[in-house]
Amino acid sequence: MRNKADTDKAILMAAFAKIDVIALAVALGSISALMLFLATVGLLLKGAPPGTEVGPHLALFSIYLPGYSVSWFGAVVGALYAGIIGGFLGFVLAVLWNLTHYLYVVAIVVRTAWWRMMAE
Repeated sequence: MRNKADTDKAILMAAFAKIDVIALAVALGSISALMLFLATVGLLLKGAPPGTEVGPHLALFSIYLPGYSVSWFGAVVGALYAGIIGGFLGFVLAVLWNLTHYLYVVAIVVRTAWWRMMAE
């Protein structure tokens, strides 16, 4: 028969399930790469009036992403950068999420054990 503390811990672990770190990193990397690629391609297909630059606001990404420009090649370069940055942010977010939930579950288990000890 299972111990009451083991049952409580199993319930808490199920309630605060972990996020798959690799899955979130791949998902955020893919979405961010796709979004920057589509934004660049959308501006290229839309075009600009004669004498004006295509996508001057999106071109400001070139400050932070060397090699990026509002061009077909720039769309691919930007997608690569966005995929790497999004993947890294997804990895960090998932690790921090899992860490905070683990610490919260540990705090609940310790607090519950302390209250049970005091009640006896």
